[in-house]
Amino acid sequence: MHLTELRYLLTVIEAGSFGRAAQSLHLQVSTLSRAISRLEDRLGVTLLERTPAGIRTTASGRLATRYIRRVLHETHAMEDTLARGSVGETGEIRLGLHLPPISPVLMALLLEWHTAHPGVTVAPCEFGEESLHAALAGCRVDVALIPDCLLQNHETALPVYAEPLMAVLPAGHHLVGHNMLHWASLENEILLLGASGKGTICRDFYMARLPGARLRILEASILSVLAFVRAGYGITITAQAYSALKFPELVFVPIDEGTACLPVSLAWRPESEDPVIGKFVAFVRGRAASHSHTPPLAATSPFQCPCS
Repeated sequence: MHLTELRYLLTVIEAGSFGRAAQSLHLQVSTLSRAISRLEDRLGVTLLERTPAGIRTTASGRLATRYIRRVLHETHAMEDTLARGSVGETGEIRLGLHLPPISPVLMALLLEWHTAHPGVTVAPCEFGEESLHAALAGCRVDVALIPDCLLQNHETALPVYAEPLMAVLPAGHHLVGHNMLHWASLENEILLLGASGKGTICRDFYMARLPGARLRILEASILSVLAFVRAGYGITITAQAYSALKFPELVFVPIDEGTACLPVSLAWRPESEDPVIGKFVAFVRGRAASHSHTPPLAATSPFQCPCS
C-alpha cells in the first residue's frame, strides 16, 4: 500500500468521477483506475463502485476514507515537523545554568528568542559547578551559561554579557546605608565564597580586587553562603541577579568600580550537528556582536561588559 494510492482515492471521491480526478492530477484515467484497483486488491474490499453516472463510495470505502484522511494528516504533520526541525525551527534546547536567569539581560534574550522561534522549547537545567561541566560534556545539556572565571580551558564559548556584582552585607553591618561601595571599602572584611571559590581562577578573580580580604571558602551553595552572611560570619560578593530574590535581613549594595562585574559566556559542544543548537548559538553571537561597537552602556545593558 502506497501513500500515493491513498491520495488518489481521496481525489477520486472528492471529484466524483475518475475523469475529473485524472484531470486534476494530470494523469490518464486508465492509470488512476489501475492504482485504485491495486489498492482494493491489497485491502481485499471494493472501495468504489463504477457506474455510468460516475462513482459511488461503498460502505468499506467510507470506512477506509476516515482512516486514510487520518493517515495522510499525520504523515503531512510528520513531514512538516521533520522539515522544520532540519532547519532549526522546531526542537528543544537544554540550557545549563550556573546563575538564575532572572537578570534583565537574560530575560530579554530568552523573550526575544522565544518570540522569534516559538517552535523551539528552551528547558532550564541547573547544576552545581562541576556537574554543569560534566553535563555539557556528557550531552545532558546542549549549551550552558557559565561565568568566565569558571570556564574550563577546553570549553568552546563566546562572551554574552556581564553580570554586575554586589556586596552582600548582614543588616547590622557598619557599611549598610551606603548607596554604593568601592573595593577599598571592603578591604579587611571576611569574604565568604561558596564551593566555586576553590577554583584558582575564581579565587584569583576576587583576590585581585580585594587583596586585603580574609578569604574563607565554604563547601556550600550560594544560598548557604548567604545564610552565613546573615548570621554575621562575614560578607560575600555575588551577582546582581540574586538581589531580586529579596532575602530578609541581607543588604545588597552595588560596587561602583569598572571591574565589579562577572562576565558570562555561552559554552557549547562544537561537534554538535543539531541545527537547533547551531541556530541558538548564532542568535546569541549575533546579539553580542550587534552591541560590540556601541558606546559603553550601563552595567545592566545587554551584552556589555563594563570591565572590558
